[in-house]
Amino acid sequence: MNTKKYRTRHEFHERIQPKGNHYIIGLDAGYSSMKVFHETGYFCIPSFVKRITENQLTIQSPEDLLYRDGNGELYLIGKTAQNLVSSTDTNDTESELFSRKRYSSHAFQILCNASLALAMQKKKDNRSPVVQTGLPPAYLEADSQAMRKALCGTREFELKVGLEPWKLCRLDFRPDQIYLMPQPAGSLYSALIRSNGEYAPDARDLLYSNSLVLDIGFGTFDFYGLKSRAIVCRESIDDIGMREVLKETSGRILDDLQEDIRVPALQKCLERGTVEYVNEEQMEAGEKDLSPYLEQASGDVFKKAMEKARNVTNSFREYKYLIVGGGTGEAWYAKICDYLKGMKTLQILPSNRNDPTLPFLYSNVRGYYLYRYSMDKNNKR
Repeated sequence: MNTKKYRTRHEFHERIQPKGNHYIIGLDAGYSSMKVFHETGYFCIPSFVKRITENQLTIQSPEDLLYRDGNGELYLIGKTAQNLVSSTDTNDTESELFSRKRYSSHAFQILCNASLALAMQKKKDNRSPVVQTGLPPAYLEADSQAMRKALCGTREFELKVGLEPWKLCRLDFRPDQIYLMPQPAGSLYSALIRSNGEYAPDARDLLYSNSLVLDIGFGTFDFYGLKSRAIVCRESIDDIGMREVLKETSGRILDDLQEDIRVPALQKCLERGTVEYVNEEQMEAGEKDLSPYLEQASGDVFKKAMEKARNVTNSFREYKYLIVGGGTGEAWYAKICDYLKGMKTLQILPSNRNDPTLPFLYSNVRGYYLYRYSMDKNNKR
């Protein structure tokens, strides 16, 4: 098992997307990462923020993403912020990092501000910007106002990307510039719309037939089911996903090596592929392969996920299409296909089927962008 694939991505890519009447930004503000689509590219940064001081920046890295707020406080965002977390660090609590009600937290504001500013840097004309984003289906009605509030208003801050100089950023979004949809609907529309913004030939069949989206991400396992265009299933389960896999992995490491490595600190281990341990009694230290812990944990959580899916969907009864999305969905895609191989009436599709070069984790935000483009083109809200 290549554990590096399980680490949250920190990457920026250039690519031309269909251009709308407005300047469209697709934003998937996930528990593990912020995924963004804009007219000239897309990017992903880990949803991790750490306050630092100027003295801690003795050597700068091309992967650094620095944010300075209006009070002059300095924050590191993304991969290099994760790398600062020690295995014994308890300051970055998981309850704060992965809380559903994180919208008003300073860290979430920083992540959203930085993500929107990075997308807006590519804007070269006077078109009004709009943001299409989403929330887990079960949270959409209750949390939409809080999400809009997190994205709206006037904000000024400074941003420094890699070795580039500091840039002053100003954002000013109104509530009517923010659109929300259920997160798995992003994967649905990603499966419906080609990269040129046109619907795929079989899009009507997918939309009018009984289709189910399983969006398995870091923090939630989301269900979005359509039968004859009517929404019949909107569920979000917060104890199944990559976070749970990593928690199980941490527990196995603790049992075997007596090293308490929490989920934020585990990211470095995933990239390295090993876990370091210290035997304090005998003053010995070493490294062990992380793969067995991760593989066993992933297998256990997968079984739990499929049992939950059977219960929620009535054993996938009456569904013709199953669309699998999310980063964890990609990791489990082969397992899901094997688990459901006896379901001859169910056709399983990857959420990236219209853009196979993109990992599943971008399917929601790609769908956000292309859905808003199609609405924008037809002058619809």
